[in-house]
Amino acid sequence: MSEYTLHVGECAAVLGAHFSDCCIDSVVCDPPYGLKFMGAHWDYTIPSVSDWRAHLRVLKPGGFLLAFAGTRTQHRMACNIEDAGFEIRDSIAWMYGQGMPKSGTLKPAHEPIIVARKPGKGVKLNIASCRVVRPQGDRTDYGVDGDEGSPTLNAYGQRERVAYVPNESGRYPANIIHDGSDEVTALFPNNNPGCKPHRVTASAESVTALQAKGWGFAGSDKVAGYDDGDDLSAARFFYCAKPNKQDRNEGTREGNPHLTVKPTELMRYLVRLVTPEGGTVLDGFMGSGSTGKAAMLEGRSFVGIDLDPENVALAKARIEYVKGGS
Repeated sequence: MSEYTLHVGECAAVLGAHFSDCCIDSVVCDPPYGLKFMGAHWDYTIPSVSDWRAHLRVLKPGGFLLAFAGTRTQHRMACNIEDAGFEIRDSIAWMYGQGMPKSGTLKPAHEPIIVARKPGKGVKLNIASCRVVRPQGDRTDYGVDGDEGSPTLNAYGQRERVAYVPNESGRYPANIIHDGSDEVTALFPNNNPGCKPHRVTASAESVTALQAKGWGFAGSDKVAGYDDGDDLSAARFFYCAKPNKQDRNEGTREGNPHLTVKPTELMRYLVRLVTPEGGTVLDGFMGSGSTGKAAMLEGRSFVGIDLDPENVALAKARIEYVKGGS
């Protein structure tokens, strides 16, 4: 059974006092963005290079780090992570329709997730367990048997186009995640001009009927995708909405007042993507424990650290709730 340990304190100090080198399989975290969000004292600065260096030390060689960031400060977050010794590998965009403009800025519609890796060999992303189930009628190239195709040379020494073969287990995971909202699905192309696109939800057709047609659900009965009569354009990507009240509050007595709670389904996907089965995931900026909750549900162990004792108590309640039901 998956286990967890929670610590009150500053992440670098806790890691230095209690954890040996190379003992953690992955890091999935939602650190402060340095935006002074709603005046929260903990969001005045972003983690320092020394904070990320402490994460680098305990992470196993080749292990991945996923860190949410703010659109205005992601460059500083990425620079600090890189200066600590990580390799920046990519950035995932979590796109959503619900957003409130702040201080004369544009309406926020996505949050970047920095994808970094500790130098080393032997660790790969868990592609197979994170593939997106393809919709029926999906004719476009979306993957290969195996992880990558190998280019070949023709008689003239020129590189030939890789022959892509559909993988029946689903589309290769992309660096876009969306929330299934009208605002976001409307951004995706209509592959069949003769059909008026419309969003399809579980209430429009039963989950069973949609699954029988080959449509994928993100671990729940939320929005199935964007029906343009042939392909489900938006269904090419994993999707997850912002957390609802049940997700935020389950396991707590008086609700969860934390300002930046992430949805459990999204955190489960991210934990699954970078953490080997039975491995240990670290969140040094734990907040109310969404990463820990996801880790328990995915059969991973969890180490959580936060400066605020109230956050640690909230995280414990939320993690115990799902651990007791698993």
